[in-house]
Amino acid sequence: MEAALAPSGHLQALAAPGMLSSIAGSRPTQQAMCVRPFPVDDAGVKTSGLPCSYLVHYPGPAEDMNVWLHHYVTHHPQLMRGLPGIRHVEVLSRLDWCGSLPWPRIDHMQRNRVMFDSPAALTHALQSPARLEMRADYKTFPPFSGGSRHFPMSTEAVHPSSRAT
Repeated sequence: MEAALAPSGHLQALAAPGMLSSIAGSRPTQQAMCVRPFPVDDAGVKTSGLPCSYLVHYPGPAEDMNVWLHHYVTHHPQLMRGLPGIRHVEVLSRLDWCGSLPWPRIDHMQRNRVMFDSPAALTHALQSPARLEMRADYKTFPPFSGGSRHFPMSTEAVHPSSRAT
């Protein structure tokens, strides 16, 4: 990752004028995060359209980041696994990195992403008893500020083409 973000790294192309025209006029930021995947009972996506991800963002900070992260990763993903129709669970936490992209860095505490076959499947999961268990667990989280924000979104996997050597 750091080689790709270095001054001569291939991700510098993202900052070239016109490269990301879809974000023109916005204020992009950057953050590198450690991804922790967790198992689910059935990871096979069953849809003819795009699956639906649900991103939960915890800007933080936590009173004690070690206590926060330990509690979170040892409790909450196991409850997420109980959501009906869940296809993917991952917890992303902040880390330090070397990079040279021109955008301001942010230092959010954590994000997590779960994925379902469709928006309807996500809605069904959010109305399930497993969601109530997750809400109860939320009340036991170690002290943190910033609350949480939730973002449902369509999910498309983009795989880089292999480069000729």
